[in-house]
Amino acid sequence: MTGGTGVIEARVRPPEATAITTRTATPTPDVAPRQPRARTAGLVSRCRPLVRPAAYYVVSRAVVLAATAVVVARHPTVRLTQALGTLFDGRWYLLIAQHGYPHHLVNEGDGSRWGFFPGFPLVVRGAAEITRLSLPDAALAAAFVFGLTSAVAIFLAVREVAGTELANRAVLLYVCFPTSYVLSLAYTEGLFITAAALCLFALSRRAFVTAGLCACLAGFTRNAGVVVVVVVLVVALPAAWRERSWRPALAAALAPVGLVAFMAYSQIMVGTPFAFLSAQKFWGSHFVWFRAPVAALVGAVQTGPGRHGFGPDALASAALVLGFLGLWWLDRMRTRPRPADTFSATPAGAATMIAVPATWWIYTFGALLVAYSAFFLDSIPRYTMAAFPLFLAFAWRLPRRWTVPVAGVLLCAQVALLVTVLSPLWHPVGSPLVP
Repeated sequence: MTGGTGVIEARVRPPEATAITTRTATPTPDVAPRQPRARTAGLVSRCRPLVRPAAYYVVSRAVVLAATAVVVARHPTVRLTQALGTLFDGRWYLLIAQHGYPHHLVNEGDGSRWGFFPGFPLVVRGAAEITRLSLPDAALAAAFVFGLTSAVAIFLAVREVAGTELANRAVLLYVCFPTSYVLSLAYTEGLFITAAALCLFALSRRAFVTAGLCACLAGFTRNAGVVVVVVVLVVALPAAWRERSWRPALAAALAPVGLVAFMAYSQIMVGTPFAFLSAQKFWGSHFVWFRAPVAALVGAVQTGPGRHGFGPDALASAALVLGFLGLWWLDRMRTRPRPADTFSATPAGAATMIAVPATWWIYTFGALLVAYSAFFLDSIPRYTMAAFPLFLAFAWRLPRRWTVPVAGVLLCAQVALLVTVLSPLWHPVGSPLVP
């Protein structure tokens, strides 16, 4: 009787319901203040996955530096932070940061500033001007920050290809790798790997301009930056032609700017665009057609650990073997399934293949070629670190339950190597390991 017209229903509706209906139909001023809060929550949510790789790096640096400080404490005349900021190549970077480059290509005492690129020294000089720190302390602070950014950049690049779980494990192996002690020195590894990994990440997202800027920075930091430039050109030029888009074209134009700018500067200053190559003669270095790591492997196998100089031979041999193993495992990831990680879009329990992008192959091969072309055996292991896709291969091949124990062993080896590198500070007559 009352349901025919619905009029009585409207009259007997409780006042609470009417109030609720009115409030939901009319927008209130309370909605606007919640928008910034929602954006902040979204940013926090996006950054949360970066906490673990960042924590891996910070903890690894704390362990390495604390263990090294315990050893150095036995020698009160040694200031650890001063040593880490000025040892070996760090001394040359500080000279560039303080005085720039000389007007002639000359031997400045077993070397030349022209053998080093200006990217890292410029950052150190800027950091010292802003923070009022001394140049060695500013170099050490910059190295720490770039080590952190390199771990985050590797995580982002690897996650794009293989998922979150393998990305975390790859970063753990990277920060614990024995030669990662250079991330605690005033060296360019952190800055270069940051630029290279972000470049590959940007290319995977088709962020061409960002990739071009990262390649520009890599070319301004180390001669291996030419590999990053090539990767961008290989991807951007065909994309610009195919899509008639200005973004890939701009990326191709930006990518070589850093390297070309330094070469042009050296042409103006000393009369050759290849001053960074010509300066190698002052160290007695020259191109050896990739024979150095092979000869080191043969020598290490034939003579054994009793021979003088076995340490550099063994490290260069390990870099050669690990490089080839890493390439093999990268290739096998295309054909051998692995369990899908819980952060991917693949249903739980499914098996997935990991397709390594062509850009990764170009970069990894190029980085290894640059590393194996080094004349000095001591430098080959740290140069090999630049081929960071290999850490994905190691993480994929290593059983999950072994990851933490293996990382612990690698971290102990890293401490031992850093102490060995620092040993000339209290045993000047010893034969140092020069990174």
